[in-house]
Amino acid sequence: MLRTFVRETFTDPTSTAATKQDLAALYGSQPIPQPPEHAWGFLGNIPDIDPEAISASYGKLVDLYGPIFKLNFLNKDLIIISNQELINEVSDESRFTKALGVLKEVRLAIGDGLITAYTDEHNWKLAHKLLMASFGPMAIRSMFPQMLDITSQLIQKLERMGPGYAFDAAEIFTRLSLDVIALTGFDYRFNSFYRDESHPFVSSLMGMLTEASQRSRRSKLGNTIRLWAWHNFQQNTKIMHRICDEIIEDRRKNPKDVNDFLNVMLNARDKETGEGLSEENIRFNVETLLAAGHETTSGLLSFTFWLLLKHPDKMQKAITEVDTVIGEDQIRIQHLPKLKYIDAVLKESMRVHPPAAQVAMQPKSGRGVIGGIYPYSSSDIFILNLIGLHRDPTVWGDDAAAFRPERMLDGGFESLPPNSWRPFGGGLRACIGRDFAMQEALTAMALILQRYQVELADPFYELKISQTVTQKPDGLLLKVKARTGRQAESVGASRVSASSAPLRQMEAMAPQAVPSFQLISHLTPITILYGSNSGTCKLFAEDIRAAAPSFGFGAEQIETLDSATEKLPYDRRPVIIITSSYEGRPTDDAKKFVSWLEAAVGDTERLKGVRYTVLGLGNKDWVGTYQRTPKLIDSIMDHLGAFRFAPFGRVDVGGDVYGDVEEWSQGVWNALKGSGADQLELEPLEIETKISDRPHSMGEKGMTLGTILENREISSNEAGYAKKHIEIALPKGMTYSSGDYVTVLPTNNRTTIRRILNRFSLPTDASIILKNSKKSFLPNGRPEYAYSLLAHYVELNTPISRKQFATLVELAEDEAEKHEMERLAASAFEAEVLGTRTSVIDVLEAFPSCSPSFATYIDMLLPLKVRQYSISSSALAAKGGNIASITYDVLAAPSLTNGNRAFLGVASNYLSNLQPGDRIHCFVRVTNSNFHLPSDPTVPIIMIAAGTGIAPMRGLIQERAAIALAGGKAVGKAVFYFGCRHPKKDYLYRSDFVAWEKFGVVVMRPCFSRLPEESCGYKYVPERLWAEREELRDMFDAGAKIFLCGSAGKLAKSTGEICEKMYMESQGATLEQARKWLEKQKVDRYVTDIFD
Repeated sequence: MLRTFVRETFTDPTSTAATKQDLAALYGSQPIPQPPEHAWGFLGNIPDIDPEAISASYGKLVDLYGPIFKLNFLNKDLIIISNQELINEVSDESRFTKALGVLKEVRLAIGDGLITAYTDEHNWKLAHKLLMASFGPMAIRSMFPQMLDITSQLIQKLERMGPGYAFDAAEIFTRLSLDVIALTGFDYRFNSFYRDESHPFVSSLMGMLTEASQRSRRSKLGNTIRLWAWHNFQQNTKIMHRICDEIIEDRRKNPKDVNDFLNVMLNARDKETGEGLSEENIRFNVETLLAAGHETTSGLLSFTFWLLLKHPDKMQKAITEVDTVIGEDQIRIQHLPKLKYIDAVLKESMRVHPPAAQVAMQPKSGRGVIGGIYPYSSSDIFILNLIGLHRDPTVWGDDAAAFRPERMLDGGFESLPPNSWRPFGGGLRACIGRDFAMQEALTAMALILQRYQVELADPFYELKISQTVTQKPDGLLLKVKARTGRQAESVGASRVSASSAPLRQMEAMAPQAVPSFQLISHLTPITILYGSNSGTCKLFAEDIRAAAPSFGFGAEQIETLDSATEKLPYDRRPVIIITSSYEGRPTDDAKKFVSWLEAAVGDTERLKGVRYTVLGLGNKDWVGTYQRTPKLIDSIMDHLGAFRFAPFGRVDVGGDVYGDVEEWSQGVWNALKGSGADQLELEPLEIETKISDRPHSMGEKGMTLGTILENREISSNEAGYAKKHIEIALPKGMTYSSGDYVTVLPTNNRTTIRRILNRFSLPTDASIILKNSKKSFLPNGRPEYAYSLLAHYVELNTPISRKQFATLVELAEDEAEKHEMERLAASAFEAEVLGTRTSVIDVLEAFPSCSPSFATYIDMLLPLKVRQYSISSSALAAKGGNIASITYDVLAAPSLTNGNRAFLGVASNYLSNLQPGDRIHCFVRVTNSNFHLPSDPTVPIIMIAAGTGIAPMRGLIQERAAIALAGGKAVGKAVFYFGCRHPKKDYLYRSDFVAWEKFGVVVMRPCFSRLPEESCGYKYVPERLWAEREELRDMFDAGAKIFLCGSAGKLAKSTGEICEKMYMESQGATLEQARKWLEKQKVDRYVTDIFD
């Protein structure tokens, strides 16, 4: 009753209440939440929105304030709404109509075209009426040959450039969609695939849209004084006008009997009035269709391939559907309606990443109320936040943030509530070209998937979004490899049509792919594949490649497993696979490969002719998932008919990693003995040494520079290692979610470097040149400081392997030393060498008569690896969202090999010495284990951690606190079990958690091993979990999600056992049943961040 009364009162034009606040007080309605304004109100909420990341800014505010909030922009109120209930109400065209928003600035360039016109404008009504038939289903079907023509040009370009060609997805799909709309709508060829640069129309359009977007956020004065920006805007507009005028003039001079958009605009007349479009409006609508017709589709295709590459099981389903429906035939229009899964993929892609992420609406008249309680005035502008709409859990479920095309199938799409899915708008102003865009996208998807395996050029790329009026992935580089037996002219890509014959000469002149590496001709080829998140498996693959010529084999390069999807060699060449698991799942660069194998199960002849062997890396402490992915690959390949030429290898990263790898690789070469070419005598590594003053530092692919803001100690070494908190201003455009990681590239400790330089009698400013190195991570053939080489390129503290130790034994000149080294190698290597983490330099110092050359020493070393740290902050609580903190132990302890010397952890001591203002190589790595808060903040959470495992938990609670503080959303119960030694010595961030507990966002359950009387008598977390199991069981039954961060062999193992025990007690289950239950929960309700 109250809502009805308030609605009627607010919509009553005779109401005399002066303000919304007055009405809210009078009728009990609720004011719309609003973030605090800045600079005493002078700036309003302008600083709350990043102009280069508008959608991300809205997303952060939605997380804090809920589905409706207000922003003050230059004394103009914007009301942002983000759920289906509110957006459905504002979609009522009897009460609301389209507002131009940023399109008001675009209108300065393309006038009253279909998109930029007001709904009540005569020209919009006329153009919409005349063009509707041209966008009807049969008219769109008739455009398929032209769509196929242009898409074939894309295929031919990729064919010319070859498998090593990395292309920008948004850029190449922009070329595709521009040429498609030009040819189908105006019978005009831009020939974008035969240009090095983008067509002038595209560059001018992008310049115009960028400035229009910026103008919409400036004050009137700000736009007035930016004369140069306005000049560029006008120049871009003139170029667009000129190109469109040329298209129109060409048609007038050379009339064509075609039923395209241009002929309709030039010749169609209103049947009732006889009126046609004006010359100016024809130009505006040609520009509109060229602009809108390519912007949406290019974004859609780019986002779709990104999503499929991140979900290889979905990619495999799409490929399977293409193979089933089309096979190797040339694609026909009749095929498209049968591609139901790809249609669902496209719809789901537009749900997750709508190319136009915001739509503006405004009241038609008067004041009113939405949602029954929120007042608005006639001057307010509503921004429909489609990303929030498309992730509304009341419509899309608890997995609303997940990419799941299956939700669009079997009537799921048709049964959606009204205005739940709006990438093409809705109502009278819905996109007129929706069917056109979907047919174009389906055609392109089908052709590309039929012909190619698509992969990321950079496996570590994380999505960045570029946003003007629409949004697209920024910097998304893709590569393609032809699927086995698929030639461009033999499958769906049609031959160049007669109408494009003049292009053949241009095609012949186009650049061709050039091989980047020539394999030594007399070596027998092998294929080396790896799956790696941290880089360990990749470095072992590099070692195998470097050693191969010594046994008569050669590999042009090492490749990811994903790159071998459908590309395994059937010519009996050996395939060597080195991979690991990540939380029991494939690594990021092996997901597609594993999905392909799984999809082929049942076809026992599929891999006949393939010869392979697999080496798996894992941690034995993580019993449930140890070697899961390597064993899965090995068993499926065997099932599919491949021949295992060498036994499956297992390496425990907690043991003699390098020795085990060397032993396995020797077995591989023994198995291949006699099948390779003559062994190649490799020239020994040589080093020229000279003094030089040229400094050098090395970066890491995928990394950019962050800035240290703060680096402080939060716990001394009174209770274990000292612990520090460091804050990093991430590079622009780099974002994160709570639960993600910051990966850093460290520098080796100067003390260790000096030990090595002294051992080899080298000055710090010695410049060296490496020759004949087969290790790609070393700076081969160019001058490099010896100090820089040791600091930036190689691991110095890695334990020596058996093979390396045996090499040094042979070099020992002193008999007593040699005898002792032989004893260690024979009977005490595990305990006295590996057990003390003895490095190569440790051995050289302990046995001075052992004198390898500096070249031999360098050749023994592994590449310096990046280190990964859990983020201990929330982007919601950081201004701008790009400040991340990490929490780390400073590893400094007496060396196990020499008690008079300290053992210093490489990365922790590097970080510890950084000062505010220092720059650091870093990037954000998204968690691969669903270690993120539930999208619904009311879902309860249970957190379990010890020591620096507190890091991600701090980020999770900081996020919940930020949401609660904003007041727009309620938050659910959170209980945190934290283990440490002492309440005053290593209870990390205690003041933060005490404050958050008082605020009501967390309940702390500490366990102090040295002072249990201060933690209700509990020394360790597992015993407290068991004691309080009834409360935890109730929380879990209420939907709680469990987060755990700690060591694999201690906290993770013991907590898992407690959970199994709790399940056995409550369900009367066996241990085996409890283990299966726990494994099932690990998909989304029991998530872990494990370290060794």
